[in-house]
Amino acid sequence: MSRWTHFPLPERSIPKGQIALFFIFFLVSGCIGPHVQTTPVQPTKQLPPAWLFSGTSPDQEIKAARYLGKFKVTYYWVVEEKDYPQSRAVPLYTPDGKLLGRFSSAFVRDFKIESCARLRDGRCISYLKRQDRARVVDKFLGHGGYTLTELKSVAVDPQVIPLGSTIYIPEAENVVVNGRRLSGIFYSHDIGSAVNGRHIDIFLGKKENMFAFASAGLKSSCSVDVYILE
Repeated sequence: MSRWTHFPLPERSIPKGQIALFFIFFLVSGCIGPHVQTTPVQPTKQLPPAWLFSGTSPDQEIKAARYLGKFKVTYYWVVEEKDYPQSRAVPLYTPDGKLLGRFSSAFVRDFKIESCARLRDGRCISYLKRQDRARVVDKFLGHGGYTLTELKSVAVDPQVIPLGSTIYIPEAENVVVNGRRLSGIFYSHDIGSAVNGRHIDIFLGKKENMFAFASAGLKSSCSVDVYILE
């Protein structure tokens, strides 16, 4: 006989109750444990309202609305000479080379940015950037022969939105400006050197109209949905 005696180890069985508890724990941990997002999250977009296609549009009959995506929205306005010092530091000339007048440097700077201004005597002027001239006008000039209408005209990048297009911004619908409730429909009547890509610049008319948009959650440089209406 060997000096080493082999004793069989006792067999240990796991109670059925413990097996059931382990199985339940495994299922629950799989349900409530951390999950990995496997699909990209799509940005939420507001859909155009039914009235656009019902023939009751306040602006025109719409047949289709094509979603263009999220755009940055900014604003531009009419520069009022009365809000600036009565200085005669900088001259402005008309397209034929005649002196329109001399104005404060701050006024001329802002006029060339916004491209629209109202003089103290009530005349309206538009800036002709290529000529570096100011034209006296009855209606402020947009681009490509269009004129500007406050709260309706917008500047766009024509490579993204063609000039003359009708667009719809759902976030701007029902914004109330001086008692006027907006429809959310605008027209691409202008361009701008700073308006590139997915960027919409709304012509306000009066600068203070911007507060109505801000109060409705549309602060400058915020993101909005844009549809082109066809």
